[in-house]
Order: sequence, then C-alpha cells, then structure tokens
Amino acid sequence: MVTGAGGSIGRELCRQVCSFRPSEIVLLGHGENSIFEIAAELRRLSTSGRSPVNIHAVIADIRDRHRVGHALQTYRPRIVLHAAAHKHVGLMERNVADAVTNNVFGTQTLVDLSLDAGAERFVMISSDKAVNPTSIME
Repeated sequence: MVTGAGGSIGRELCRQVCSFRPSEIVLLGHGENSIFEIAAELRRLSTSGRSPVNIHAVIADIRDRHRVGHALQTYRPRIVLHAAAHKHVGLMERNVADAVTNNVFGTQTLVDLSLDAGAERFVMISSDKAVNPTSIME
C-alpha cells in the first residue's frame, strides 16, 4: 500500500514499486483525479508483455479511521509506504490545526491500523513531516 499515492512522491513510489512486479498494489489517497490518473498509468505500464499488477485504487483520507481501517483490513498489505502528508511547511505553519491532524494524528491512525491489519513493514516517507525546517518550502 502506498498512501498519498496521488502526490508527486507517492506517484513515483508507485512507479518504482510496480517496476518490481508485485502481485498487487493498493493506491490510497484522497484526491480522486490524482488517484485515477496514477492507477490508469500503472495499468498501462503493467500490461506491457508480462502478467499485470493487480491495482486497487482507494479514495480515503488518512484521518478517517473507519475508511482507512476498512481498506487495510480488505487488502491486508504486507508493506505500507506512507507518503501522505501536508508538505508545504510555510502554508502549514499558517494552518497548524490541519497540519497536526493530518501529519501527526493521521499518521498515528495509519500506524495503529496497519499493525491491526498485520502489516510487516511500515515505511515513513518524506522526513519533512517531522523536521524543524530551516527554510520555507512553498
């Protein structure tokens, strides 16, 4: 499972993971268009000559415990690559409540639910979720 699969980091992770030809991949993100686009791209790439990767597109916000829990229990990923985050530090400094609920509480929810679903590995991608920034990224 890749969270934030529709974002720039998540999309690239999905491409990289699919290059290893997993039997399936779960693309989780809250942006309908971005998830649709990366799922379509991966389907095109995965059907080129070899057995296709089974792609599951899930629209969900990592703060939604029920929805994310359902996705994790349904697909039972062995590995969760967590790239979902608000990453524009300057903007998030002006929207602290949303930054905290998404990047902190959403991540904690995802960790807890991944453990409950039996995930073997949880990989936190993008250290800017925990960094004390030295510059504004906008």
